[in-house]
Amino acid sequence: MKPTRLERELLDEVCSLLPKGCSRALFKELNSLGLINHKACEELAIRHDIERSIRAGSLRTDAFMQAADRFCCSYEKARNIYYKTLKTSF
Repeated sequence: MKPTRLERELLDEVCSLLPKGCSRALFKELNSLGLINHKACEELAIRHDIERSIRAGSLRTDAFMQAADRFCCSYEKARNIYYKTLKTSF
């Protein structure tokens, strides 16, 4: 079965954060065994996408909209994920 756009985006983002010795095949195998927390991966990917957009000069609200479009979620979900990170880091 062909992965959806969201699954490809999540895979790309998570694999970019893994150490160089880890491969996409390893991630896919762990995923097929049910050992990957999809919600945590999604939150991580959305958070990193928003932070990357802000560093590139986007306004925060624009970064939320871009992440929502890229990860097929609502603006509110992207916003909540971003601010949840800020709350837990204090």
